[in-house]
Amino acid sequence: EMELHKGDKYKDVDGTEFQVFGALDDTYTYFFIANLKQNIAIRMQPKNATEFLSGMEKVN
Repeated sequence: EMELHKGDKYKDVDGTEFQVFGALDDTYTYFFIANLKQNIAIRMQPKNATEFLSGMEKVN
């Protein structure tokens, strides 16, 4: 299974980069996935975040 780490960057087929930010709240662990082109972040449960990024290329 794919592991997400804070700071990881991924690139989709259009070349848009997304970066992983970790976040904790009292009831659940979420990831914030930032779209670096549009400067927006989406809060996702880990399973959804993994599925979202799994088709993308990891970049350094």
